[in-house]
Amino acid sequence: MYDIVKIFNSVVRDQAFSNPFEYIMDNQLAAILIFSLFGSTVLNKIAFTMCGVFYKSRSNKTLGSIGYMFFYGINIQVLIKLCQWFQDINLVISIYMLFVIAMFIVLYKVKNALRQNII
Repeated sequence: MYDIVKIFNSVVRDQAFSNPFEYIMDNQLAAILIFSLFGSTVLNKIAFTMCGVFYKSRSNKTLGSIGYMFFYGINIQVLIKLCQWFQDINLVISIYMLFVIAMFIVLYKVKNALRQNII
């Protein structure tokens, strides 16, 4: 099951999500290069860490892969909207960093609330 979800996630990431930086830059090659560097390093780490708030590593690979794809999708959609609304890359990155910080605060509060209600 994990292999099917992994392939599905890969196809969705490559085909369904557009490059958010193409809305901000006129140079298509530069937009692809920035997204390749940013997406493959920073965005993957952020989505993986967000997923890790609730998912214990190696406990259920299929569930972890679905969670990762969920958080990757949220992050990419936020970046797309920010790039559509603002044309300054520095402003987009600054607002995105604030979004990431706020997301982690919310995720940890939800996790703690769930723990208190379950235990």
